Amino acid sequence: MRSKTLKIALSFVLLAGCKVQQDSLPESSLRLPETYETAVLDSASNSSQIIWTEFFQDEELKSLIQAALENNQDNQQTLLKINATRATMLNAKRGILPAFSLNAGAAKRKFGEYTMDGVGNADTNLSDNVPADKKIPSPYKDFLVGAEFSWEIDVWGKLRSRKKAAVARLMASEEMSRNIQTWLISEVASNYYHLLALDQEIEVLEENIGLQELALQLITELKEGGKANQLAIDQFEALVLNTKALLQAKNRELKSAEYDLARLVGSLDFSLNRMDLDEAITIQNELETGLPSELIQNRPDLKEAEMKLEASKADVHAAKAAFYPSFNLFGMAGFNAFDFSKLFLSPGSGIYQFGAGLTAPIFNRREIRSLYEVAKTDQQIALLEYEKKTLNAYLEVLDLINQMDTYDQQLKMKQYEVSVLERAIEHSNTLFSVGYANYLEVINAQSRTLESAIELADLKASRLQANVKLYKALGGGWN
Repeated sequence: MRSKTLKIALSFVLLAGCKVQQDSLPESSLRLPETYETAVLDSASNSSQIIWTEFFQDEELKSLIQAALENNQDNQQTLLKINATRATMLNAKRGILPAFSLNAGAAKRKFGEYTMDGVGNADTNLSDNVPADKKIPSPYKDFLVGAEFSWEIDVWGKLRSRKKAAVARLMASEEMSRNIQTWLISEVASNYYHLLALDQEIEVLEENIGLQELALQLITELKEGGKANQLAIDQFEALVLNTKALLQAKNRELKSAEYDLARLVGSLDFSLNRMDLDEAITIQNELETGLPSELIQNRPDLKEAEMKLEASKADVHAAKAAFYPSFNLFGMAGFNAFDFSKLFLSPGSGIYQFGAGLTAPIFNRREIRSLYEVAKTDQQIALLEYEKKTLNAYLEVLDLINQMDTYDQQLKMKQYEVSVLERAIEHSNTLFSVGYANYLEVINAQSRTLESAIELADLKASRLQANVKLYKALGGGWN
């Protein structure tokens, strides 16, 4: 009767454990177009094959990037997080294997005479069947040396799923590290090009101050000759003062930009030697965008999202397997004696135990069901995050392609505008000196030329920065 009851109970446990809903895993419905709009489609030479040391041609910039990768605190923190994730992955891998441990111990205990153990030991020692070397001492000593193991047999794949999730999260953390490094490289380059633009703007301001001071000197001489009045002198002097104030503002902005670059580099000890902005434009490495489908293969942030999605899928499998019974093997072997001299030398001190166990959830199934629903929800969130990042990546590339096209057109027009305005300054000065133009026309020509020259420097820096952003958007060369 007892055996029959045990069989019925065991059957109920197995049926209760195996009653699990089989859910289909969600799939992404996002499909990227086959090509980019108005983009160069040479997939054999896109930026995924160009590492940053080859993409950037400026040696000073490359030294700054290398210093940032070595010293930047955000990058170092990310690398440390990888170590923590790797430790979690190794722990999950070890969970599949049997757990072994060594035990050694010694104890001493005095049993009360009016206790079951005390009376039993005294009675045992009075028996003629107990030899002298086996009589129980008082106080009682206990010596133990042995090894034990336990092993959960992964019948339903729960432990393998946990291992798969841990491996996927490790790979995600490595991709996150690459994404941080790509961001850092892009930020250093963008800040560097901003410095080049400020250098050129300061140079333009200094040249214009020289021209304006010559004009001020000319108008002063004309006043002395009776050909100009004090109002004209005041206007030219105000123009010089305004340009000098603007020069001070640009110098202040330059210092702030250098401090920002120092924060990215993670050190105060770096060179501030920089090439000319026009030279940087000349040596920049133009990009081939490749195909949209290559984004998923090359961009670290998309690969990170993909690995997190894979980890969430494994989490669902592990949570589902928790409904099923767990099978465990356990055992131990060693030596146990109350006399240390007989612990190893006497065969009678050897001990062992081997067994198997079965556990199945019955009363905590509601808790397991909640964890399972949480795992499925996390998987759906991971899928939406993957789709969002993929769509944003595609649109980012499109936007940057459009930016670079328009920057190129804008640069051509702005360069021509600056050359026309520089010619206008020469003509206005000539006409003013012979009385065919008034001083306001000269001031207007100088002011407009200065504004256009500064705008041109900003446009050049923006064009370089857009190229860097496109390099980052296409993957940053990690392939």
